Amino acid sequence: VQDLQTLIETLARVSSPSPRPEGFESQGRVFTLRADRVSAAQRDVLRSVARVELSSRRGTLGEQASRAYRPDATLAPAPVLFPGTVDHPPADEAQVTPAASPNGLDFFNGLGGFDAAAREYVIVVRNGQWTPAPWINVIANPEFGCLVSEAGAGCTWSENSQENLLTAWSNDPVRDPVSEAFYVRDEETGELWSPTPLPVRDDRGEYTVRHGHGYTRFAHDSHGMAHELLQFVPVADSVKVSRVTLTNDSARTRRLSVTAYHEWVLGTSRSGSAPYVMTEMDAGTGAMFARNSWSRDFASRVAFSDLLGAQTSWTGDRTEFIGRNGVSGSPAALSRRDAMSGRTGAAFDPCCALQTVIEIPAGGTATVVWLLGQAGSRDDARTLIQRYRNIDLDACLKDVTDGWATVLEQVQVHTPDRALDLMLNQWLLYQTLACRLWARTAFYQSSGAYGFRDQLQDVLALATARPDLTRAHILKSAAHQFVEGDVQHWWHEPASRGIRTRFSDDLLWLPYVASHYLDVTADASILDASIPFIEGALLAVDQLTSYFEPRVSNERGTLFEHCARAIDRSLMVGSHGLPLMGTGDWNDGMNRIGVKGRGESVWLAWFLRGVLGAWAPIAAARGEAARAKSWTQHADALTVAIEREAWDGNWYRRAYFDDGTPLGNAGADAC
Repeated sequence: VQDLQTLIETLARVSSPSPRPEGFESQGRVFTLRADRVSAAQRDVLRSVARVELSSRRGTLGEQASRAYRPDATLAPAPVLFPGTVDHPPADEAQVTPAASPNGLDFFNGLGGFDAAAREYVIVVRNGQWTPAPWINVIANPEFGCLVSEAGAGCTWSENSQENLLTAWSNDPVRDPVSEAFYVRDEETGELWSPTPLPVRDDRGEYTVRHGHGYTRFAHDSHGMAHELLQFVPVADSVKVSRVTLTNDSARTRRLSVTAYHEWVLGTSRSGSAPYVMTEMDAGTGAMFARNSWSRDFASRVAFSDLLGAQTSWTGDRTEFIGRNGVSGSPAALSRRDAMSGRTGAAFDPCCALQTVIEIPAGGTATVVWLLGQAGSRDDARTLIQRYRNIDLDACLKDVTDGWATVLEQVQVHTPDRALDLMLNQWLLYQTLACRLWARTAFYQSSGAYGFRDQLQDVLALATARPDLTRAHILKSAAHQFVEGDVQHWWHEPASRGIRTRFSDDLLWLPYVASHYLDVTADASILDASIPFIEGALLAVDQLTSYFEPRVSNERGTLFEHCARAIDRSLMVGSHGLPLMGTGDWNDGMNRIGVKGRGESVWLAWFLRGVLGAWAPIAAARGEAARAKSWTQHADALTVAIEREAWDGNWYRRAYFDDGTPLGNAGADAC
C-alpha cells in the first residue's frame, strides 16, 4: 500500500504545472491520504466540506459527471407556460389611479422629498425612473436589522451585519441586485409582478416609497390591484416583518399567488457559505429552517422564514426556483403552473421560496405576512415564530415609532435654515443610532465591526437623547483596551477578534468621550466602574498591525484608570515636541508619515491638549495629584511646541514626516 502511495505522490508531483514566477502565489497542491490512516470522523469532515466527491469504483470522470447532471437544472424557459397569457390586463383593470401627488413635500428634487409631518422621506418613481443610486433605509435594533432600498432590494442580518448575513448584501456600483423579493402572480393569466420596483417592475402605475423611522412602506397600483408593503424590525426581537396588503380594485374575484423569496447566506458571502447551508421544513411550525454548522461564531443559530404558516408550496433550491442561468425578474418556477417541489436539505444552491394562494373578491382586501429571522436554537425559533403569528403587528410597529420619537424629540433645533432643521430634528440622530451604532452597515460598506474611535464618536451625539447608550458604549470600548494602554483599532463581536495597530488617536477617544459624558450627565459614578483589560502579543518592531483574538486579562481597572493609561501612553513626543503620529492620527490616509516611529502630528497635539485640559482636574479631584501635575505640565509644553514648531506664518502645518520634513508648510500645494 505504501508503494502505491509513493507512486501516486510522485505522479502528482511530476504532473503539476511548473512553479509560478517569483512574487506570484504558489500553485494548489495534491494531498494523497491513505484511507487506513484517516479516521471515520476525519473522512466525514473532508466529505462535508468537499465540493465534489468522486469514486474510482463509479466509472470514469465523464461517466460520473454525466450521472450528476440534474434534468431539472435546465435553462430558464422563455415562455410563460400558462394558457391564454395576455400582455396587458383586461379592460376593466387597465385604468390606474394615480398615486398621491408629491405636493407638500419639502425639498422635492423630482424623485424624493421630506414629509415633515409624517417624519418620512418620500420617493416617487414612475415611467421608468430610477434614483441615481440606491436610496436606502437602515432599519435595526441592537441585535438585528435589515437594509431596504427604494427598489425593494436589500439584505437582513443578525448580531453582526458582516459576519452573519441571513441574506446577501451587495455594494454593486451600478446595480441594486435583489436577494429578497415578493412576487404576485395572477393564477388565471400567469401575469407576474412585484409590489416593489424590483425584481419585476410594471410602470403602468407609479411606485411610492416612504422611508420612516424604523420602517419602510411601498405603495403601487397595477393589474387592477392596490399593493402596500410594510417592512420593519421590532424593538427587541430578531425578526424582520414584511406585510403585503392587496386590495382588489377590479370588478371580479381575483385568484393570486404570493411568493416570498430570498437567498440564504448565513455567513459573510453567499458564494462562501452556500455549500454548508442546510435547509428543512420544521415539523412543528411548517416554517423553513436553515443552519450553517461551519459558521465559526454562529453555528448553533437557526434562521427561519415563514408566511405565518400559510405556505402551501416551497423550495430550498435556488436552481429550481430561478432556473439555470435564470434571472430574478423571471423565475423559472413561477412560469410553471406546477407547485414547487418542496425540496430542502444539503448540497443545493440554498434559497427559500414560500408560496401561498389567495382569493380576493371585488373590492376586497387580503394580507400576507412574511417573517425572516434567526434565533439561538430550534426551540427559540419556534417560540419566536409562534409569537409573531399571533402578535398585533400594528401595535408592534407603534412601539417602534414611539421609541424613535422618544429619542428624536429630546432636542429640537429651530434655525432660519429649514433643511438644517429637518436633518437635525428627524434624520441625523436616527441614522447615527440605527445605521452607525446598531447596524454598522450601509449600501457601500458592510463593516459589522466596532471601530474604537468610530462608534465612540457616534455616541457623542447620543449623550443627551440616550445617555444610557453612551454610558454603555464607553464601558464596552474600555473593555477593548490592552493592559499597556493601547486599544483594538476595530473588532468583531461576539469573539472580539480584531487588530492591534500603531494608530495614535484611537485610545484618546476613550477619555475624550468619557469627559463629554461627564459634562452632559454629571454621572461621576461611571469613573468607578470596574472593567477588565485585554491581553495579546505586542507588535514587533517592524510590525504595523496584527489581527488576532485577544484574551480577557485578569487585571481590571476603573474607567478612570483605563482613561489614565490611554493618556499616559500618548505623552511621548518627537524632535519638535509634538506627539508621535504612528500610523495615523484620525486621518487613516496619513498612515506612512510616522511609520518609522519618528513622525509627529499637529492635529494630535491639539486633540491631546484638549484631553489633558479636561482630565487634569478630574485626576486632581480623585487624589491623583502626580498625574494631574504631569498632565498639566505636558499640556503647557504642547501649547508652546504647537506655536513654536507648527505655526508657519499664515497657518498651522499638518505634521512632520519621519525625516523631519514638514507636511502642509506655507510653500506646499497641499495640506
